[in-house]
Amino acid sequence: MNQIYIQGLKDIPLVKKGDDLGALIEESVMRNNICIEDGDVILIAQKIVSKSENRYVDLKNINPSQKATDIAKQLKKDPRLVQTILDESKKIISIEKGVIIVEHQLGIININAGIDKSNISENEDIVLLLPKNPSKSSELIHSHLSNVFNKNISIIITDSMTRPFRYGITNFAIASTNIQSIIDMTGNRDIYNKPLSCTEIAIADELACAAGLIMGQTNELMPVVLIKGFNKSEYETNDAINLVVNERNDLYR
Repeated sequence: MNQIYIQGLKDIPLVKKGDDLGALIEESVMRNNICIEDGDVILIAQKIVSKSENRYVDLKNINPSQKATDIAKQLKKDPRLVQTILDESKKIISIEKGVIIVEHQLGIININAGIDKSNISENEDIVLLLPKNPSKSSELIHSHLSNVFNKNISIIITDSMTRPFRYGITNFAIASTNIQSIIDMTGNRDIYNKPLSCTEIAIADELACAAGLIMGQTNELMPVVLIKGFNKSEYETNDAINLVVNERNDLYR
């Protein structure tokens, strides 16, 4: 493999609760005369998955606890939003510089439990949570599209995140179906025939980053991206949720 092809799917409509994402993606593929082939990877922004699954929260319905109120006062945040962050989290990792870093219920370490207010609603009180079970969401979309096109395809659901010691955000995979999300290259030889002692490649995250260049983060309206040319045939499949490092093995906690 020395090249891949990345294409955004045009004309995906604004997703509403109850929408069938598999059907919406199928329709976009057909409208754009795209040929789905074995090995294709379809990457989907988490936001439209959450919207279709009605993961909205109206902050008007949230009654903040004393803990949420105290944290909100410290950070000058809406206590109702802080309570929602706490509800979505296993525990708080740190509170500083205006943000709450938590361990999400899914095990992901992220800011404000991944709760989103941008591109959600004109109503300032409406926020969007991460999917309840992104692995199941990925499997359902994969089942629909692989049956429709009768091809050996892969699905990755992506979100954006910050990284330790680096400015800016980048895409990463929160779930996947029918792709090896991480590949252990330990024991393989480098160009000088030296064995690699510890090299694991986060394939799903690297593909998510590539797709992020097309998806964008503001008003691009390109939540679904197709990647062609990635050769995955030699690897076993492994859900991207397995990329989450537990606390015992995490070098940054």
